[in-house]
Amino acid sequence: MIELKNRIHEMPEICLVDMKKERITNGLSETLLQAIHKRLSKKEQVILLLNRRGYLPVVRCSDCGHVRICPDCGVALTYHKNQNALVCHCCGRQFKFMEECPSCHSKNYFKAGMGTERLEEQIVEIFKDHHVVRMDADSTRKKNAHEKLLQEFEESGDLLIGTQMVAKGLDFERVTLVGILNADATLCRNDYRASETAYEMLEQASGRSGRGKLKGEVMIQTFDPDHFVMQCVKMHDYKRFFNQEMQYRHLGMYPPYVYLCTLIFTHFDFNEAYKQASAAKEYFSSLRVLGPIEIRMQQKKHRVRLILKSKDDKLLHKLVQNYLDETKYVVDVNMHPIMMEE
Repeated sequence: MIELKNRIHEMPEICLVDMKKERITNGLSETLLQAIHKRLSKKEQVILLLNRRGYLPVVRCSDCGHVRICPDCGVALTYHKNQNALVCHCCGRQFKFMEECPSCHSKNYFKAGMGTERLEEQIVEIFKDHHVVRMDADSTRKKNAHEKLLQEFEESGDLLIGTQMVAKGLDFERVTLVGILNADATLCRNDYRASETAYEMLEQASGRSGRGKLKGEVMIQTFDPDHFVMQCVKMHDYKRFFNQEMQYRHLGMYPPYVYLCTLIFTHFDFNEAYKQASAAKEYFSSLRVLGPIEIRMQQKKHRVRLILKSKDDKLLHKLVQNYLDETKYVVDVNMHPIMMEE
């Protein structure tokens, strides 16, 4: 392993903010708010990372509990206030936002959670005398918008709010504080690489702070500060993370210790898709098979997934090819998937 143990300027100090013990105002801890005030009073810059765009991630009726769902994908629609629309972040479809619940006709919505739009609104309200810039997939749609927003932040910005696109490659000397909100979200993904993805994003985002002569600081808001990923990020200890993660993958039989292949069966009728997947599981009885399990819909069709595991890559290819030659069904095959389909 080739290591770069130092950078030109000192690595930032990382603080894990335990949200179970904090006084929280609209998703922002008192500790983080005080740190922002302190940095801005010194004419320094702040980056806030929230890896969720939109205004409300879920639109739920307070009276009957009805959740607005994408009819094609079966996932909750996100409310985008600037567009006054409900958007599916899977297929991109947009629906007009109706203030009245389609189920009980109530106009009361449960406003829990937030995306970058709502975070920007709250930060502007709290820090009224400061220039706030938001950078996410919505604010960078226009040509050259990405470069213009970064230039705006460098020249006159005080706070930069964004999704994971602000976690990589930015080099601003006056940024001395990076705040990471909802840091646990990536760890909750149903994917064997969830810890790796979370560590990578948190470590990269932390590197945006203290890139000049001023000492940097990072505050990570988490409900599980004792999680090994959080502890490794705090100590900038990649070796510890790597060793721990490899132990988990070895115990669970995941790459690099085995080869994976996913088979996805699709049908308008869930029972039919499940039946096809169950029959395929019997066919691959010589392998270790996880599933069948239902994943999100696509184009109004139900999808059921199998995960095949084998230490022999050639055998895995051969069995999958034999199955495809024999089956009458259309199957979506992903050999050596980098991420699990959701």
